[in-house]
Amino acid sequence: MKKKAIIFLSGRVNLKADYYKDIKYNEYDIYCADGGANHAYNLGVIPKLILGDLDSITEEVITHYKKLDVKFEKFPVSKNFTDGELILEKVTTEYKDVLILGGLGGRTDHFLTNLNLLEKYKNVTYADENEIIFWIKKDMEICGQRGKTISFIPLTSIDSLTLEGFAYPLDRVDIPRSSSLCMSNIIGCEVVRIKYDNGSVIGIIQK
Repeated sequence: MKKKAIIFLSGRVNLKADYYKDIKYNEYDIYCADGGANHAYNLGVIPKLILGDLDSITEEVITHYKKLDVKFEKFPVSKNFTDGELILEKVTTEYKDVLILGGLGGRTDHFLTNLNLLEKYKNVTYADENEIIFWIKKDMEICGQRGKTISFIPLTSIDSLTLEGFAYPLDRVDIPRSSSLCMSNIIGCEVVRIKYDNGSVIGIIQK
């Protein structure tokens, strides 16, 4: 079993961007939540599973993947979870690293819900051609991103945030949820470290 998976969601994806063309899809197991299958189809990628209420996937795509014996799991439109969370619940327990494509554009309510899901599914990374969004663990290092801009977005108040190796370091500073203090920092070293005691925070790296 591969240790990495890609999930396609149905948000906006700029398929002309080199980022999507350069991904080595054969190194991942591929999954799609509903309309995310349209993106996979346009990229020539074959998923292991397409899951959701199937109200956003085109008939052409459904027919194509059924001919390839791709597995479908259909859910009712009225349900307690988004298609994205349904597939995250299934995939995140089987893989160490899960990359989400198509999760950053489209409806604002879906986008904000996707960000909140990072607290529940901490092995997930959202990415597009412009940025990478991920959960910040209480003690973690970021490697190989020197010179890039990073913002830390508190979902709650953060206790004793420390940033080591950044252009604007912090030493055990309490960050209220309403603060913009941690916007647009610069990763100053090949290996930087983030630590905090309590709270919930996500990181966004600009490519």
